[in-house]
Amino acid sequence: MANESKVQEYQNILEEEKLLIETHFVNIERILREPDEIEQEKLVTLMNNFNTLNIQYDQLCNDLIEFIKIFGDKNQTEIRLYKTDELIELLQSKVNQLD
Repeated sequence: MANESKVQEYQNILEEEKLLIETHFVNIERILREPDEIEQEKLVTLMNNFNTLNIQYDQLCNDLIEFIKIFGDKNQTEIRLYKTDELIELLQSKVNQLD
């Protein structure tokens, strides 16, 4: 029983970290969708933050999926993923506006 509690605790930590990164993605998206023009420096900062978060998110999701496969419910091997492709397209469109 103690092991199950530790397993659930660790899974909860991974899911909370995943949610935190997704919240950052939402905030980046919100800033990019504002009608005001974004300064180049601000856009570069957003892109750097996105790149760093995306790497962390990718690894975290892979870890979470593997963890669930090993320790979790055998029927639950999928997790919901943030649509980073749409955010990348939005970033690219803002970069193109600067040109």
